[in-house]
Amino acid sequence: MKIDLTNLLRKGEPNSWSEEDFKRYLKDSLIEIIRLELENLPRQEWEKTLRTWSKMCSFADSLRHKEEKERQELYKRFNFDSVMVHITESLIEKLNMARSMGLLREGDKPERIISLGLEVAEGSEEISFMKRFFKA
Repeated sequence: MKIDLTNLLRKGEPNSWSEEDFKRYLKDSLIEIIRLELENLPRQEWEKTLRTWSKMCSFADSLRHKEEKERQELYKRFNFDSVMVHITESLIEKLNMARSMGLLREGDKPERIISLGLEVAEGSEEISFMKRFFKA
């Protein structure tokens, strides 16, 4: 199966993005990854998977203020593979961007980043389930 991911390549500075552009970016990247994961799992595993994504958002948020070297040491200590490192670093970037745009405030739960992407997502059973789970 081939998927066109060219929409994930962004040109320009993230600070120049509109709120809607950023939400579409979240939908096309983060939400699509979660949707694909759910699509390939039995439905009874969906809630557990979304709880794991929620924890991943919290973990990434806890690393936001650490230097890259310190984060890399933590990844090594916890035996993260390259996919998990990439997902965590991507979540850190998205959380930072959302905060710099004022879409997430200090005190908001980090999983709110998923809700932001769900605001512009529609169409599938997996998306509907995610919206109910995250109350987006």
